Amino acid sequence: MAHSSILERITDVSQKLASEVHLRSLRDSFIITVPFLVLAGLFIMLNYVFLDPKGILSGLLSTDTLVQLRNIGERVLNGTMNILSLMLVILIAYHIASKKKHPTPVIPAMVALAVFYALMPIETVQTLADGQQVRLTGMVSYGSTNAGGVFLAILTAVLSTNLFLWISKNKKLQIRLGDDVPSMVVQSFQSMFSIMLTVAIFALVAFSVNLFLHTEIPALIQHLIQAPLVHLTTNLSGFLVLTTLTNLLFSLGIHPGGIINPILEPPLLVAMQENMSAFASGQIPPHIIVLPFRDLYGHMGGTGSTLALLLAVFVRSHMSSHRNFSRTVIAPGIFNINEPVIFGFPVLYNPLMMIPFILYPQINFTIAYFATAWGWVSKIVAYVPWSVPPLISGWLGSGGDFRNVILQILLLALGVVVYLPFLTAYERSLIKRSNETIINTLASESEITPQEDNDIHRLDGKTIILACNEGMSTSLMASKMRKYCESQNCTLNVYAVNAGKLVDEYKNAQLILLGPQIAYLQETILQDINHHCPVIPLDPQHFSKLDGAAVIHAALPYFKKESV
Repeated sequence: MAHSSILERITDVSQKLASEVHLRSLRDSFIITVPFLVLAGLFIMLNYVFLDPKGILSGLLSTDTLVQLRNIGERVLNGTMNILSLMLVILIAYHIASKKKHPTPVIPAMVALAVFYALMPIETVQTLADGQQVRLTGMVSYGSTNAGGVFLAILTAVLSTNLFLWISKNKKLQIRLGDDVPSMVVQSFQSMFSIMLTVAIFALVAFSVNLFLHTEIPALIQHLIQAPLVHLTTNLSGFLVLTTLTNLLFSLGIHPGGIINPILEPPLLVAMQENMSAFASGQIPPHIIVLPFRDLYGHMGGTGSTLALLLAVFVRSHMSSHRNFSRTVIAPGIFNINEPVIFGFPVLYNPLMMIPFILYPQINFTIAYFATAWGWVSKIVAYVPWSVPPLISGWLGSGGDFRNVILQILLLALGVVVYLPFLTAYERSLIKRSNETIINTLASESEITPQEDNDIHRLDGKTIILACNEGMSTSLMASKMRKYCESQNCTLNVYAVNAGKLVDEYKNAQLILLGPQIAYLQETILQDINHHCPVIPLDPQHFSKLDGAAVIHAALPYFKKESV
């Protein structure tokens, strides 16, 4: 009873944290920046592996040509990684304002950007090639706007947006215009004094810090917050603590994206930037643990490295249900989408499977850390998104070092060995309880036979939106639902989105279905969309099997029959 009570308390606290506005805003903002980071990583690899004067293409093209072609990559970096902090300050402020129901969230987003620049130093010191230092005014270095300014961007967005929204509530500070004036103009004038006061207050704070402390706010944040957090998360012990919590939360059915990731990812992103910059300048990258380190070595197949579990099933499972289920989910698993495994195998609240799910990635991280520290494999020098399949990710992230690929293969093989005894024990317990028939029924893939279903035509012309943390696993379900509807000659519009985008999409929908990993956000999302339509969690059994037909029939009661 005590054990159950502790788990319930952990779950309750985690759910409250995950639904917190600012953490959700950070999560949604970082997700949007992923394509830009991926593009930056690809061009860093292109520039310094292929187009380097001593690189792969050096024998085919002249040095002058290679240098000229690298100019393209430098421009891409200027438009991606070098303005990452500017992107984040706008995105975070926008999401916070949207979730707090500001009618024009772009205004506080622009205020946050203005504040970000108001906090920048008036003068910067640059060191020339001969070692001489010069003072420059009217310039903001890329060191302040790339990943090095991420923490300033986060704090600026959170503090300035909340201050702006608080000031905006004072109706005495609002300028009223006539009803005939366009709404955007009205919003701009109503917010005029709020904008001015917010920017002025932060400028005054920056001035005071410079006057009394003889430093600048970016340097202060770097010293007091950014550097300690980077040290904590790039330190093996601190990293292991946070990733263990990540896996624990997921095994309890709570997606850690809105809880641990806002703590873990910003400093690891800063570390990734420092590695990329060092690699680009021909220096030794300073960090072993960076953001892709987690995905390359501990998330092969998704959180818990469940690709090794699926391989273990193929190697030695005694249950046809598990083999059938693994064949169903292996394709998304290769791309590190493993919610069907977590909810359908299940790992969720299953002590025998929770143990390797939590501990095996930590073994991988430890081995990978020391293998890198001892020079057996390369450090990670290019950003690789979490959805890139294992082996490919190792090659890309290391800048083309096949030793990293071999390490991933060895870690997967180790995972099979780790998961096997727990899998065997779990299957024995199922057989002992005579539950194999039930498990077979739950885990086997649904067979859809095209047959006429009159009730399904209630969905003609309707829209159902599926939502999960990043919209990946639910995209697979949406595809299954569409195929089933097509087999029934039904014209249902169904698609998947990231949960953070529901505020922009919900008006299109007559029903919103939530992935089981974000079911705890049901009430929060209902409030966010002003109870526009029903918000219902997907049945975990339907979700785990990607059973589109079952989801469609479960949705039918939420649509009224058309009157004749």
